[in-house]
Amino acid sequence: MSDDLSPASLEGYVPFPQERIDRYRDAGYWRDLTFHELLDQRADETPEKVAVTGPNRELTYAELAKRSRSLATALNANDVTAGERVIFQLPNSVEFLEAFFGCSRVGAIPVQALPRHREAEVRHLLDNFDTTAYLTAGDRYEMGFDFVSLVDNIESEYPHLETLIGVADDANSLPGGWEDFDSLCETTPDDERLDSLEISPTEPGVMLLSGGTTGMPKGIPRTHNDYLYQWEHMADVAGVDSDWVAFPSVPIGHNASLNCIVGAAIWEGATVAVEPTLKPEALMDLIEREGGMYSLFIPTQLIDILEHPDLDEYDLSSLEVIISGGQKVLPHVVRDSVDAWDVGFCNIFGMAEGPLICTRPEDDVDIQAETVGRPISDGAEVRIVGFDREETVPQGETGELSVRGPGYFTGYFRNDEENADNFDDDGWLYTEDVLSHREDGNYAVFGRIKNTIIRGGENIYAPGVEDIVAEHPDIANVAIVAMPDERLGERPCAFVELTEDATPLTLDDLTEFLEERGVAVFKRPERLEVMRDLPRTEVGKLDKKRLEELAAENAN
Repeated sequence: MSDDLSPASLEGYVPFPQERIDRYRDAGYWRDLTFHELLDQRADETPEKVAVTGPNRELTYAELAKRSRSLATALNANDVTAGERVIFQLPNSVEFLEAFFGCSRVGAIPVQALPRHREAEVRHLLDNFDTTAYLTAGDRYEMGFDFVSLVDNIESEYPHLETLIGVADDANSLPGGWEDFDSLCETTPDDERLDSLEISPTEPGVMLLSGGTTGMPKGIPRTHNDYLYQWEHMADVAGVDSDWVAFPSVPIGHNASLNCIVGAAIWEGATVAVEPTLKPEALMDLIEREGGMYSLFIPTQLIDILEHPDLDEYDLSSLEVIISGGQKVLPHVVRDSVDAWDVGFCNIFGMAEGPLICTRPEDDVDIQAETVGRPISDGAEVRIVGFDREETVPQGETGELSVRGPGYFTGYFRNDEENADNFDDDGWLYTEDVLSHREDGNYAVFGRIKNTIIRGGENIYAPGVEDIVAEHPDIANVAIVAMPDERLGERPCAFVELTEDATPLTLDDLTEFLEERGVAVFKRPERLEVMRDLPRTEVGKLDKKRLEELAAENAN
């Protein structure tokens, strides 16, 4: 394979048109840097600054750059070269960053599998991405599953899977044929060879994943240029400073962490603190221990921390800015967080495909609680269009979010059907999300088009009703989904978690509460299910698909 990968050479990748590449360069949106070139800049500027710290060790920027060069040399010797895909399935760890920048140096593309993916997803990734290498945790980290054994048992079925790498304290614990990660990172760097490789910043540098209609992940190729553009502007709007300690609170390979937290920190030359266990106690301990200042939490994580019985035993005073999103952030969660820790709050609407819209830390708390703010850069092209996708709707009206620009991807990997459904001929991505552009310039989120509850011809945007339901003093968390109905098509069904000191709650109680607040009759939940714990997805979002299944099982 050639070391210089041209835009058309990666089969299944939809490249940026040359006209847009030229425009983004001329406007200064694209810096024409690769991930590893950014790291090398930071290593030259502040070599002794701690780049990443974790439970096992910490690395300065100079050490991270050196170890990534050693790993890149080893990967290149194993014929892992430009354009090839490498599955990452790691916890939040120092090793993740070593591997990420090591792959960048040889032009290999990390495929960001999540820790909760299992055999079905792994086989899908091996089939769809023709991955040549697999990197996962051995005995060093407890991931709740033995991924080394899983991959070792099936690797013979995939001739293209040639390199297997395990992160282990005891290299002898790895099966035969596996490479020890630490040993690879101690390889003598072949600087002359690495410096001769021509890695184009207009090419994919990372493959993010998104759920598809079949439940299997879709590949989202992000180029060095478009992803670094977002690192830069996310750092700017959040006010990240080089002396900050940023920490990912969701899996590090998820866009929410890799882009908004890790990427923004590296862009500013700040420190990234990593914690493999993402439970409230472990995260609060990290904040206290490392002086954590900046992170992105899924809303349910914030609720779990705010309501933790031992919250007062932890010193969280170092927090400066909190981001939350991934699903609608209940307004009271924003206000409670600001009150508890005196933080700037970035209420964010984001997608691995590129859209990043968020409030700013300096915004009024009402803006932070009630909206998702503005795009992170003026370079973003953002429209709210009618559901027929024909015209832009008047400001203030709801419609579908459509985007194009220097920070958005150009097409799903090897997925012509999804690309035909979601892109038009001019490169606009239609996200299937319902938003409005308010008169004050901020955006508000109403939900997904496919998740809109249609009751007898009336559209119900669940997040707006959830915000009001969550104000009930006995309710800690809520999700409202569609329940099938023979006569009306769908009815709203509310699933709730109660507070610890709650009294028994009935549907009549909830109906009375909503009536007092003037909620239209057709929007009120017609069934109430109280659960100890609402189901979560692999990154901690409320799993509305599972709740819809539960609602359908017992529908009248």
